[in-house]
Amino acid sequence: MLNDILYKSGIISVKGNTQIEIKDLQLDSRKLSPGSCFIAVKGSIADGHDFIEAAVNHGAVAVVCETMPDVCHDEVTYIQVQNSAVAAGYMSHNFYGEPSLRV
Repeated sequence: MLNDILYKSGIISVKGNTQIEIKDLQLDSRKLSPGSCFIAVKGSIADGHDFIEAAVNHGAVAVVCETMPDVCHDEVTYIQVQNSAVAAGYMSHNFYGEPSLRV
C-alpha cells in the first residue's frame, strides 16, 4: 500500500487516497506503467516536476513531489514532501522490504 511505502518520507500534504496498491516506483516518466508511483526529483539537468502530467498520462496512480502541480487529477494521489530525493530513498527502502536491514 502507498501508505506503508511513504513511511518516513517527510510528508507535508496529501491530496487523494493513500490506501492504494503501487506496482512500482519510478523517477523517469518514460518508464511508467499503469499502477506506478512517480517521484518528481529536481536534477541538475531536468526537473521531474516538469514531467508530472506526462507521468499521469502514462498511468501513474500516485505522484510524489515537492511542489503540488497546478492541475491535479481526481483519480491520482498527490503527496507533497520536503525533499523528493530523500523521499525516494525512504520509499524505495520501504517498497523493497527494507533490504539494508538484512544481514
